[in-house]
Amino acid sequence: VMAMADAATTNGNHQHAEDADDGESTPSALRIASLLPSTTDICISLRLERRVVGVTHECDFPSSSHPLFLSPAPLVVDGGANVGDGKDDVTNEPPSPPLTLTVSQIDPDLQSQVEIDSAVKSSLHDGISLYNLNGSSLADAAPTIILTQSLCDVCAVATSDVNDEVACNFRPGECRVVSLEPESLEEVVESFVTVAEACGVKRRGEELSHKFWAGMHQISHATSLSKRGRKPTVLFLEWMDPPFDAGHWIPDMLERGGCISALSWSKSTPKSVQLSWERVYECDPDVVVVGCCGFDLARNERDALAARERLAPLRAFRDGNVYATDGNLYFARPGPGLREGAAILARCAYDGDGEAAKALEGLDFL
Repeated sequence: VMAMADAATTNGNHQHAEDADDGESTPSALRIASLLPSTTDICISLRLERRVVGVTHECDFPSSSHPLFLSPAPLVVDGGANVGDGKDDVTNEPPSPPLTLTVSQIDPDLQSQVEIDSAVKSSLHDGISLYNLNGSSLADAAPTIILTQSLCDVCAVATSDVNDEVACNFRPGECRVVSLEPESLEEVVESFVTVAEACGVKRRGEELSHKFWAGMHQISHATSLSKRGRKPTVLFLEWMDPPFDAGHWIPDMLERGGCISALSWSKSTPKSVQLSWERVYECDPDVVVVGCCGFDLARNERDALAARERLAPLRAFRDGNVYATDGNLYFARPGPGLREGAAILARCAYDGDGEAAKALEGLDFL
């Protein structure tokens, strides 16, 4: 099993501009509660991190632990102590840490994949989210806008719980809830503009969308240089025990990266579906990528190594084409980091493929 390290890195010198010279100023009263790691990433890429007053326990904030995605620029921050006072000044001081608004009943550091799978299925059966929102912390954060999702019933705070807390803690019209539900890669990128428009900086969202698609075009061009004669088949495992295949935006990422999703042709739903190992063996892909939802590179590498006996019958295993990746940062989050994720998928699939691999290595975001 080969590990694909955190390939999408920065040189450590990237900075942000909150009110950049784009002809667009951030609304002075804006206070954002981000209830998803993906929307926190979007806010960072929109240069709104200083407007974020609340995040989840899973968010990387500040963003020094991972790439700053698509917005390198001079750092501009508020001159006053209050978020949104409208007085902008240049400083190297980091943003004040936002409040943590959520807790989870799952501990990925302590629980096995089987245990987590059981908890998720029980949650779905009982109609109870595994994530809880702290209403008092939300009230203390005093957001004017809350970013959440309605796509998955168990991977974030339920939208109904968010609405209930808003009704209890805010006057009518005081706090707006924006719920996202992207299923495809195109819908993910559309959400950049949705968030930007809701925050009063629509043009930044359009710029972010343009930069994202420009990067995807670079990936597609790089893989088009391959001389192999056919596209590699790739099985992306969103979970291993039991196995689940790729869902939602990941098949789009594979297609735009010059790959064929090994099982997508036989599915009747865009969602990730549970597989038997026999079904995995039947599809016998050229490449296997392990990117389990919510797990970082180290956890996915460890679990992939522990599953060697399960993976051994696959041609990809015998050929040395099984890769572990950071599933949490580059694949599970429907945000700007999917550009890096698509590049990682392509690099795994075209490893050793001459001009294609060389062109992928030359991408400034891989």
